[in-house]
Amino acid sequence: MLDWTQNQTEPSEINNPGFSYSPAFSSSPSLVSALEDVPPQKPKHPVIEEILSKNDLYEILGVSRKSALDRLVLRRAYLSRSRACHPDKFPGNADATEAFQKVNVAYNILSTPASKRCYDANKSRSSYDFSTRPYAQAEETFRSVVLGVFNDFLEGDLETVRTLLRAMNDLNPSLSLGDEGIDMILHSLQSIRERALTCRACVLALHTEVSRLIEVQHAFRQLSYLDLRRRFRLTLELTRIAISLPIALEQAITKAKEDRRDEEASVILNRRLRSILRGSARVLARVERFLE
Repeated sequence: MLDWTQNQTEPSEINNPGFSYSPAFSSSPSLVSALEDVPPQKPKHPVIEEILSKNDLYEILGVSRKSALDRLVLRRAYLSRSRACHPDKFPGNADATEAFQKVNVAYNILSTPASKRCYDANKSRSSYDFSTRPYAQAEETFRSVVLGVFNDFLEGDLETVRTLLRAMNDLNPSLSLGDEGIDMILHSLQSIRERALTCRACVLALHTEVSRLIEVQHAFRQLSYLDLRRRFRLTLELTRIAISLPIALEQAITKAKEDRRDEEASVILNRRLRSILRGSARVLARVERFLE
């Protein structure tokens, strides 16, 4: 029988000063120093890397050269790309700033018929100098596209929102909207336009919300006229996003003022309007889930 005790290490051997332990890998000073000298890897952002690797304006914007580039298609592509690389999302990241400028140049050229014709006629696109457009111009393009999408929504879909809110109020009397409450909601949406003209935090918050609006509008355009169920569900979603806009902007403005700490955060919405907006959004969300 084997005597297993023969291979056991006596405690006295471990504590013996003459007993040495030599691991296969030791943390020598030179190894630690070498590891400390390795620079940290930059986080990867696939969309930013893709934009920086492209020179073709269509590829930068992520649209097909063969597709019909109407205003909605271009704005939708621009909002998607700019959301993925906006410098405020990646502070101190030079790659994000460069990608953002390239996206703005691509949008400006492809959305201007004369510039687009000149670009399409010129087959040598690799030498385009994207740095010729100042960053301030990129920010102005960003603001104009965001506000342009929102203005189009106000002009084209506001009455749809009014009609749907009236129907929702008839079906859910507990909301107690009434014409006064509906008018308050619509007025709060219209006031966003004036506020966003001078409020950068508003534009950034609006960017996220109008991106959602334009995606719903795009999905709506893809549906058949006979697909009434899905058309109605998208109309509900559009209205829900719209009436959530004032709350999203209020939160953005309050946070911006708290970050500056130089003035008290003012109340953007009164208590009743805030309650109406949130209650209406919850009801719309429940109906959307029912229609899925």
